[in-house]
Amino acid sequence: MCSAAARYLVLTCVIAMPAIVQAQTAAENKIADATAVLNAFTTDESNAIPTELLQRARGIAIVPGLIRGGFFVGGRRGKGILAVRGEDGQWSNPAFITLTGGSIGWQFGAESTDLVLVFANDRAVRNIARGKFTLGGDASAVAGPAGRHNTAAVTFQAEVYAYVDSRGLFAGAALEGTRLGIDSAMNNRFYQYDLETQALGPQTAETPVPARRFLLALEQASSARNPATESKGRADEEARTFPLDN
Repeated sequence: MCSAAARYLVLTCVIAMPAIVQAQTAAENKIADATAVLNAFTTDESNAIPTELLQRARGIAIVPGLIRGGFFVGGRRGKGILAVRGEDGQWSNPAFITLTGGSIGWQFGAESTDLVLVFANDRAVRNIARGKFTLGGDASAVAGPAGRHNTAAVTFQAEVYAYVDSRGLFAGAALEGTRLGIDSAMNNRFYQYDLETQALGPQTAETPVPARRFLLALEQASSARNPATESKGRADEEARTFPLDN
C-alpha cells in the first residue's frame, strides 16, 4: 500500500515538474524583459526618464509588450513587474502584476507597447498592493517629462507618470480604465513560497538572481551617474523614449 502511494507521489511530481519549470522560466524571462525596458527608458540623455523622478519615486511598474488594439473598441492586456520603495529608501523585491482594461473610442490598428509607470506617492502603490487600482479612478496617469537631467519639468503634481515606447499602429494613448493587479500565482511560483523572501518585501540574501539584476539596474538608473549611460557611448544607436500623449 505504501509502495503504491509512493509510486503515485513520484509520478505526480514527474508530471508536474515540466509545468513548474516552464512557469519559473516565464517569470525569469519577464523580469529580464522588464530590465531591458528599464535600461532603454533610462539610458538616453535627451529622452530618458529624469533621474530626479526615479530618485523620488515611490514605485515603478514595467510592462513589456503590452498589447493594445481593436477597431472602435480598444483594449489592453499585459503582464509585468512592480517594485516599491520601502521606509528605508530601498527598492523592494519585484512583484509580478497584470494589466487589463478596455476603453471605447475612435481607435484603430494594433499596438505592442513597452509601458513604464512611475508612482509619485505611496497611496497609489498601496492600492496596487491591496489588489485594487484603476488608472483614471484611483489615480490619473499623465505624460512623464523626458530628459535624464531635466529637473525643471519634474513637478510631482501628478500621482502617476507614464511612458510608452510603441511599435505598430494606434490612434490615441489613453490609459483611463486600465486596472493593475498583483499576479499572486506567478509570485508564489517565482519566490517558491519562501516566507523570508516575498514579492514587495525587502531584499534578502535569498532574493532570486533575476530579481537582483533588475533591482541593480533600477538602483543604477536612479543614481546621478548611470553606468549604463556612461558605457553606452555616442556611437551607439539611440534608444528613444516617447512620453505618453495626454
